[in-house]
Amino acid sequence: MIKLKSHLGVILEPSNLGFDIGASTFGCIFKEPDDMKYYFYYTGSSEGWNKASIGVAISLDGVRFVKHTENPLISVGNESLTPAVFKAASKYWMTFAFRMKKGGRRLGITVADHPLGPWSFVKELIKPKYHWEGSSIDMGPSVVSLGQEEYLVFYSNVTNRMFQRLIFGPRYLYRRIGALKLEISETRRIKAERWIKNPLTHLNGVKGTWDESLFCPGYFKLNNKHYLLPAASIYSVPFPYKQYIGLTWDSSPFFENTTIKRILINGPEEKNDIMPGIKSEIALDTPSPLLKGNELWLYYSVMDRADDIWKTALSIFSLAD
Repeated sequence: MIKLKSHLGVILEPSNLGFDIGASTFGCIFKEPDDMKYYFYYTGSSEGWNKASIGVAISLDGVRFVKHTENPLISVGNESLTPAVFKAASKYWMTFAFRMKKGGRRLGITVADHPLGPWSFVKELIKPKYHWEGSSIDMGPSVVSLGQEEYLVFYSNVTNRMFQRLIFGPRYLYRRIGALKLEISETRRIKAERWIKNPLTHLNGVKGTWDESLFCPGYFKLNNKHYLLPAASIYSVPFPYKQYIGLTWDSSPFFENTTIKRILINGPEEKNDIMPGIKSEIALDTPSPLLKGNELWLYYSVMDRADDIWKTALSIFSLAD
């Protein structure tokens, strides 16, 4: 059983100056067992989101973070955001979403010899192709190891295609999750392939429920079970939208047999504990989990819809049998 211990609230704010003056958000926590440091790779934006890049903040306790002086680490096109960092083939890899001057967001991958870089862009992995993917896609902040040289990352659509707008309405955003399988060899040869059963529509609830739209999920494995933590929203109701972080589990990393879901963070009910003094509904996004002893540390994006400024928060959960 996973039970809330405490909401630590916002731990990463936008800077007064620099590339992340508009937001410090949409991040991924990364820590190696033999390294004392916690690395939080996050999305920094200009005011108005005209430009977004990826930076890193470093901590010795997982709570107090100091932003790297050489940020940003990655700046591809107009937007680089939603990183997912992992180690493979003796290198550090980061999958992320990016957008050039024209077209929607697609997924790319970079590589480095050290968590602080320098990071080198390797290639574009995929761009929106199928109707459910709309015209833009985003990353989830976690990676599944399937075995030697094989990895799985999760992504989600950002927009709807025209036929979905006709079914759900022009302002109703219907978001779903897909899986992307990566093969990374010692020679840096990378192969990316969508899972044949994309999208994972069976994870979505019906229209009007807390999990009608799911996006940018986190992932962890515990006691031979796979856990997925999607951000969730009810977009079919009038603004301001109600948002949540969910939890589902399966014996398969592809979550093909998942039938049980629960709310892990209830945005409307817990918003004042997460962001004291909040004036409107809370927006939630990109939950990135870290297992620490018998606790789950969950880093995630938060925003008061009254000011539209994205930040990063931390909540701690206890892990029982």
